[in-house]
Amino acid sequence: MKKNFFFAALIYCFLSSENIEAQKEIAPSIDIMLYLGRTPGKAESKTLYDNLLRKLYYEKKSDGFNKISFLNSKGDYITSKKFNMASDFYGDYANIIKDSVYGYIDKKGKQTLFKNYDFVFFYYGDIGIAKKGRKEGLIDREGNIIRDFDNVFYDFFGYNHFMVTNNRKSQIITQKGKVVFSNELNYYIKSHFFTPDSLIVYQKKINEKKMNGLINLQNQLISDKLYEEVYYVGDEEYRYYAVKNNNKWGYINKNGEEVIPLIYDKISFNINEGLIPVQKNGKWGYIDVNNNIKIPFEYDKAFAFTNKLAYVKKGKFYGCINKKNKVKIDFKLENNSFPFFTDKLSVFRKNNKYGFINKKGKVIIPPKFDNVYPFVDGLAYVKIGKKIGYINKKGKFIVPLKERQMWFPSDGIIRIAE
Repeated sequence: MKKNFFFAALIYCFLSSENIEAQKEIAPSIDIMLYLGRTPGKAESKTLYDNLLRKLYYEKKSDGFNKISFLNSKGDYITSKKFNMASDFYGDYANIIKDSVYGYIDKKGKQTLFKNYDFVFFYYGDIGIAKKGRKEGLIDREGNIIRDFDNVFYDFFGYNHFMVTNNRKSQIITQKGKVVFSNELNYYIKSHFFTPDSLIVYQKKINEKKMNGLINLQNQLISDKLYEEVYYVGDEEYRYYAVKNNNKWGYINKNGEEVIPLIYDKISFNINEGLIPVQKNGKWGYIDVNNNIKIPFEYDKAFAFTNKLAYVKKGKFYGCINKKNKVKIDFKLENNSFPFFTDKLSVFRKNNKYGFINKKGKVIIPPKFDNVYPFVDGLAYVKIGKKIGYINKKGKFIVPLKERQMWFPSDGIIRIAE
């Protein structure tokens, strides 16, 4: 799994075992990616870390901050240019809008603008989606047409592919335009990502009820059995899918076989460190990928393991356990939106203020902030009043507090609106 890459916006805080949130793959922190895993919404899309960013994108409005620019991890501006709109960096480039013209910028501040197109957006790679009037096509970074403009709709399908939709029929194509999948049947494609040997989640109506199943790239159904919900949540080793019928959850494998029966009230959409949080009869515990109970059902809430620790709740408070169910941090922590460790630190809350603790529960940065987000690449977003800044793991301000809007580091670059 790549460590420094990826993806178009977002951290819907609080991705607990019972949350169903969309996410995209962006990846500045392997720890956050491991925790978030592939949760539903776009779980089968292999979209990772972006939920953490989305919370910022959609909760933090840039009212009064009219221009966007970029800082490096030292807090220095990489360009004096100010843009009407800009994305995060996807690899070496970020999308920009300057004076209503679309384009992109590199990490040295060099701009490329496309005045001949009404819309342009690149993801990872050198082929992007462009629009002229109502027609869409594909172009390269020099603006050359790679796929002719037509009355079709393009969307990115993972890193290196596109979905093309026309008259309700969909195709998945490579950046060179080669068709690798064509929707020949009467169903709707729910997936947003695939690898050459992966499966696609599809949806169709059965007696006016939306049901979901799996299909391969050859349009062959993996199984005749359909489910109310299907989400890809496995890692590269297991490739499991969370499925739901009749309000019970379980897992199937890539062959459509039910490897964990549909007997759980709630489940995690993360398979981290070989354990899965599941709920049964109102209590949470942990099972392995073979449905063996590894930690008894004794908790009021449970979260995925990261760095060999998992947050669990008993009564009103939270603590941390290891994989042997031994308490490593006592049950004295208040609820917070980020129950996991990144860069060996975790957010904690006390008297409505936020700080950071280490894996032994020791306070490393005192709770003095009105809001914080987890560390990403050694930096943490913090807020006091209306002022926002970034601190390092010693609590020192790298980007000073100021009234503005900022996002998480992406490929070593911080997007900022002032």
